[in-house]
Amino acid sequence: MIITQNKSKEVVSSHNFEQVNCTIDAEDMRYVASLLRNNYSNTRLAVVREISANALDANAEANATRPIEVKLPTSMNPTFAVRDFGGGLSQEDVFGLYSKYGKSTKRTSNNYIGAFGIGKFAPLSYGDNFTCVSYHNGVKTSYNVFVDENDDTKITKLFEEPSNEPTGLSIEVAVAEDDRNEFRNVAQNFFRFFSDSDMPKFIGVEEDFIQTPKKVLSSKTDEWFFAEDDNRHGYNHYYSHILMGRVAYAIDPNAINVSNFVSNAESCNIIRQLLQQSNFYFRAPIGSVRLHHSRESLEYNKATQKEICSILYKVSKDIQVMAKEKLADSEDLWEAKRNYAKVINALPYQVRGVFENSFEWKGMKIEDATFSRDYQLQDDLIITDYEKIEDKDSRNGFKVKATKTNRIYVQDDYLVMIQDIDSSHGNNLRVRTLMNDLPDLKGVYVVHPTSECGKSEVYDNWQFDLVDAKHKRYSSQVDKEKIVRSKVSGTSRASIPLFKMRTSKASYATRNADYWQNVNEPINSLELDEVEGSVNGKIIYVPIKNYKVDSESYDLSRVYNISQGIRKNAEDNSDEKNLQLFGVRAGDVKKLDKSTWVSFFDFYLDYCKNIIRENKKECQSAYKIIEFKKSCDTTFHDYRWSYGNLFVNHSFDISTLSDDHLLVRCAENWKLLMEDDADRKFNVAINVVSLGDKAWLDDALDLKVDAESIKQDFNLINKNYPLLKVVASNVNQWVNLKQDNDKNVTNETILEYICLCDSIKGKGE
Repeated sequence: MIITQNKSKEVVSSHNFEQVNCTIDAEDMRYVASLLRNNYSNTRLAVVREISANALDANAEANATRPIEVKLPTSMNPTFAVRDFGGGLSQEDVFGLYSKYGKSTKRTSNNYIGAFGIGKFAPLSYGDNFTCVSYHNGVKTSYNVFVDENDDTKITKLFEEPSNEPTGLSIEVAVAEDDRNEFRNVAQNFFRFFSDSDMPKFIGVEEDFIQTPKKVLSSKTDEWFFAEDDNRHGYNHYYSHILMGRVAYAIDPNAINVSNFVSNAESCNIIRQLLQQSNFYFRAPIGSVRLHHSRESLEYNKATQKEICSILYKVSKDIQVMAKEKLADSEDLWEAKRNYAKVINALPYQVRGVFENSFEWKGMKIEDATFSRDYQLQDDLIITDYEKIEDKDSRNGFKVKATKTNRIYVQDDYLVMIQDIDSSHGNNLRVRTLMNDLPDLKGVYVVHPTSECGKSEVYDNWQFDLVDAKHKRYSSQVDKEKIVRSKVSGTSRASIPLFKMRTSKASYATRNADYWQNVNEPINSLELDEVEGSVNGKIIYVPIKNYKVDSESYDLSRVYNISQGIRKNAEDNSDEKNLQLFGVRAGDVKKLDKSTWVSFFDFYLDYCKNIIRENKKECQSAYKIIEFKKSCDTTFHDYRWSYGNLFVNHSFDISTLSDDHLLVRCAENWKLLMEDDADRKFNVAINVVSLGDKAWLDDALDLKVDAESIKQDFNLINKNYPLLKVVASNVNQWVNLKQDNDKNVTNETILEYICLCDSIKGKGE
């Protein structure tokens, strides 16, 4: 390999200064040699890479047709060896050229991998010696290359004998028992990108030892490619790689300033992403970038950075062309987005980011496979996903599940139905008509623009006019599915599978059966948007036996009254305003589709939770009163005619005391104990949730009432202010304590007494 020189460097001197060339004295060579031998971070990889590269160069120089041979260490023969079939070395060459650090014959041509003249000593970074066997002119000569006790590198001739074997060199390195598997792993990774013509013959391993990685995407000329997997054995798997001279070198993306060499922002972004892809490889001619003398990494001078950016700029253009070609045959915007999804989903996850912003269709950027609604338009544009669910017990063998969503996912076997009429009533049956006509249809998105903003989102932002008619329908042009309703014979209601609770009943209707109306359809044929009174996409049911509610906590009258109350208090146009409750025989409850039906008990629990969420402050006060009264015993009633008279007296004023004063705390807690004006709606909601989900209630209201500590406070009043109870007993709640009175008790005299006691006891403690 030709070592690149900085030919643009020009040193200008303003005077004829005295100069000297810097060199190394012979006695200091051992230190420099030691540095060169030990400059590898991965010594096992260095052994495999350097002696294999030298063997390949020897074969190339001799035009050898026989591939190099690589022997992997085994338990019987723990040696790593590489044999080439070049010309071999004479003793003069070994003791002359081969023994010199930095000496190389490969710097005049880029046909060779080597150039620095130090890789031949790489085995000495792993161990203290290795064997070099030369086959030259019919003679086999073995040499020991080693580091002596003075840290000098030496070569000793071991033996010489005639040989009929082909010429060449064999470098043999003893491998420690613990490293045998590691050498195998390193070799597998190092050779896996070699071409068939350069692939060595492996000895001592299984036939399929080298697994050439599958290329999931590559250029037409194979100048770059994405490998299926590059995260093996921790070998250079953090960054992209440049392939030069059959060897893969990891690239440090932080060492390359792309914007210095590429001005196009889009190309810059693609190049930066490519540099970060651990499974991306690209080829470069030998000598086009500068290597560190260890050959473990690149030297990131400006020339190297420029060359890499130049190659990757071409790659970015290839990617943009490929992305456009993938969508070029799309007939409409729907197919363009669908083809985008197919291409992106076929790519490895790590690679997707490189391509995502490169797709175009008819000059339009395709950045995703969806039509997404702006989050601010949730009331202006309603999107409902009607999904087909196979069910042999349902009408025509399927049921339809409706779900509100904020985007359309472009996919096969899906349609979009634009709701161009005011009412959504019957959309479910229209969807069923489409599914009956198109048996392969998996679902339908119903898009309902309710305002001009919603229409603008569909036709201006989504450009839905570019979607072909075969992918969309209009609700005004789709008939509702015709339902054949079964008739009930006779007057018996035993065959009725489902009942509907009356929203009002005559005053004389006192029987349980009078609460219910017959519903003739089978349970599983009820369709969500065909059922008036569903709430938030759910049908509300209550289990019944003999027309009674099957519950220990709720009787029929209570459920009826609760339903009436919910409708009465609901806002106009809300689902709750038209709440409809269905009665399902207890034995049939298990047949219900839980994605469509919800029990009244769960619904009412959630309803009460919403009351608490929306009125948190008021509910906190109500909950504190409830818990306080529940926790307190009759002890507090003993104080009703003493401290109670005082604390409820509106003229009683202790505002000059600190907020945490004992009297202030007790006065506030007494008022709370006596308070009973909380909204009944809040009390009911709290009680329902307390029984159904106490943990949620405690967490939502974040309130703790410690009755025991409150009782201790009242006991302290007796202890710290012994006369106060006597004074309070003589004061009713109507005495004006702000002025003199016939009781001779005022706020001033009470505060003087409290302050006197505090000075003795210590602030009400």
